[in-house]
This record gives sequence, structure tokens and C-alpha cells, in this order.
Amino acid sequence: MKTRRLSREEIGSRGSEIYETQLKKLLEQGSRDQFVAIDVETGDYEVADEAHAAGTRLRQRRSDPQVFIAKVGHSAAFHALRLTSGDGIERND
Repeated sequence: MKTRRLSREEIGSRGSEIYETQLKKLLEQGSRDQFVAIDVETGDYEVADEAHAAGTRLRQRRSDPQVFIAKVGHSAAFHALRLTSGDGIERND
């Protein structure tokens, strides 16, 4: 069954919550200034030096993820993204 596509606002809200409550303390210790891509439906995530790399690696493991991207340690650097087939990234902001 295909999952309902979330709005940019819903992805942002869910992604921010997952980052703040589950990942922030863990990632800010050793991954500051890297990018984290979070599947807002599963909580699964990938960390990489570039946003595209984090998103692509997450897409390789998850089918049709609804992705929130954050720069670790930078609260203003958040984006809601939709990974498209072929590993393309479509920004929703």
C-alpha cells in the first residue's frame, strides 16, 4: 500500500521532532557540520558530508522515503525533500 505524501510542513514538523528528540545528542557529538537525511515515516537516517549523499544513501535502503534534511548542529538549516526515482532530489521549499 502506497503511503500518503506528506506536505512540506508535515515533513518539516516530523523531521524536526525526530531530530530534536532522537538524534540531536547522538549526532552532535561526532557528526557536527555534516548532513543528516531522515525518513520521517520510519526514523531511519543517514549522515554524510553533503546533503545529496545522505539522501541518496537513505534512498538506497528505503523505498520512496519522505525525507527531512538537516545540517547537524545548525537549527536553521532544515529542508523537506522528496527523493525521486533515479536518485534525484526535489526540494519542497
